[in-house]
Amino acid sequence: MDIAVPDGQPKLRIVVEPAGRNEVVVLMGGELDCATADQLRAAITELLNGGDIHAIGLDLRGLDFIDSTGIGTLVVAQRISAQVGVRFRLIAVSAFAARVLGVLGVDVMLGLPPARIDTAALVGAG
Repeated sequence: MDIAVPDGQPKLRIVVEPAGRNEVVVLMGGELDCATADQLRAAITELLNGGDIHAIGLDLRGLDFIDSTGIGTLVVAQRISAQVGVRFRLIAVSAFAARVLGVLGVDVMLGLPPARIDTAALVGAG
């Protein structure tokens, strides 16, 4: 399933690919923000309402930008998925997205391994 974006709207590309029995991967590209988060919500809702999905993996490597609304959408999608018995996790992210998710403390909740902090880069580290 490839979700098209009408001309003139902010660009978020969402492609859903089968990844195994009852599993899909959602590949995303462009910008996940306050102007486009509803597109992701609609795609996840459609997958969950289908009833035959047991796991959803998100690949965020193609995202150029993500804001707090986008991150909130991911968190809510994870919670709703868990409530209906669907595993929802990030399977790939850009370095930028990983850093933002780590700073906000939602990385592990969304399925990423804990971030390692480079203590040598901290101000005042000795």
